[in-house]
Amino acid sequence: MVNIKISDFSQEAASQTKGLQLRKQMENLLKETTPFSVDFDGISRFASPFFNNSFASLALIYGFDVIENIDLLNLSEIGTLAYSTSMENAHLLSNNPDYIDKINNIINTNLPKKAE
Repeated sequence: MVNIKISDFSQEAASQTKGLQLRKQMENLLKETTPFSVDFDGISRFASPFFNNSFASLALIYGFDVIENIDLLNLSEIGTLAYSTSMENAHLLSNNPDYIDKINNIINTNLPKKAE
């Protein structure tokens, strides 16, 4: 079994950028059907953009059963909360695709106008 260590490429599990890095590694293994785990040893900073852009986005593609069965090692209570919240939101979007348009409308309506 392959073990992806977050600390090999990041000191945090909070940013979109780092989440996309993890997603790429995970997606390669998913395509090859290689079993793997994700190890959060030494990571203490967590935020939903990381989990949204890695686990949640892949769950929408490969299925929640596949992603939720990945072994998460050394994930703290705070990390588990961020992960769970992200996955719950992905379930909500998956079960209610019309929410995506509503969310995008809210985001686009409240974005500051770019200076020209």
